[in-house]
Amino acid sequence: MTDVHNLHQAANDELIKGNDEKAIEIYTKIIELAPGDEVALSQLMDLYLERDKFMYYITRANVNIVQQKYEHAINDVKKALNLESQSIEALRKLGRLYKVTGKNLRAVDEFLKILDIDANQKDAYIELIDLYTKENSPESAIGIAKKAVANFVQDSEFKNILANLYFKSGDYKNALETVEDDFLKAKILLQDEQNDSAKEILNKLKEDKNMYKESNKEQLAAYYLLEAQYYYNKKEFDEALNYVEKYTDLSLPNALSFQMKALIYEGMGDEFKSSYNWGYCYKVRKRFDEAIVEFTHAHNAKPDDKNTLIELANLYANNGEKFASMEYWKKVYEIDKDKRAGQILGDFYYEQGDLRLAEYYGKTIEKKSQKEAAYEDEGLLEKIIKLFSKK
Repeated sequence: MTDVHNLHQAANDELIKGNDEKAIEIYTKIIELAPGDEVALSQLMDLYLERDKFMYYITRANVNIVQQKYEHAINDVKKALNLESQSIEALRKLGRLYKVTGKNLRAVDEFLKILDIDANQKDAYIELIDLYTKENSPESAIGIAKKAVANFVQDSEFKNILANLYFKSGDYKNALETVEDDFLKAKILLQDEQNDSAKEILNKLKEDKNMYKESNKEQLAAYYLLEAQYYYNKKEFDEALNYVEKYTDLSLPNALSFQMKALIYEGMGDEFKSSYNWGYCYKVRKRFDEAIVEFTHAHNAKPDDKNTLIELANLYANNGEKFASMEYWKKVYEIDKDKRAGQILGDFYYEQGDLRLAEYYGKTIEKKSQKEAAYEDEGLLEKIIKLFSKK
């Protein structure tokens, strides 16, 4: 931040001296350090206005991007392209603006134009693969990835991207012929149930001491998950659970860990634990209706499980179904007179005007004393007498 402040001062000094080119150089450096610096962008706009119309429109587009005025930014980039139609910088910016605004097919057109101009633009391939994937067009994504692999023969990144696309489309043969990453290769082999081949890779990975370093936590977690899948495939469910727990210790509970547990318990024939973990899997993914279905299955398998009842109560409340939620809070309360359940039920019935049930669940109802009531009655009687005495 101090560097940026000093650079602003230096740029201002150059402007005072009339050294506009030097000022542009310094403001450009500021934008590299702080892309959202509106002062620097505004100064660059002013400096480019009469000097370089192309850069003026590009800079004005950047100002509009910072201010999230994306349609204005799109128009500015188009004006820049009217001046320099082959500008890769402008085409890239326009493609990304279309992507941000959800115009994916227009974005595709811009990135394809980039590759027509220069087939060595790696980011254009990556953007196109992502856009085709978003548009649910796996064949097109695979086609672009193939071109990238052919163009960057020594680049393992594109080979692994292509292998992953094959894998997701269910083409394990081509995926295995293309893949170079051991983790991904083991994953493909396990999905194809080539368990022994996968285990050979896992044993090799296990020997890599670098994987156990603090900086490689994600890699180690991925290894544990692959081991879990291997033992699941082999129907050695206790060992599979052991590796899922190791994975969870590193990654914390997430949808994937709950899904793995659900599948393992399903294999073990434990209906309650399977449904219970499917419930959490869907809940984490915010698929609440499906979570309710699974927790209901778990409740039917084990009616007195308190955690399942609480999950159902909360999920129904989240869906705005208060009365259904209260039915589950009642069941929670009936197990052990749970204080939180009692408070929720008491507040609910108090709001409904059912003071008897509110009291039953522990809600304190403030009642007026007999003396206060008698005093109020006496005051009311006096008012009635005064009203009639005036007639």
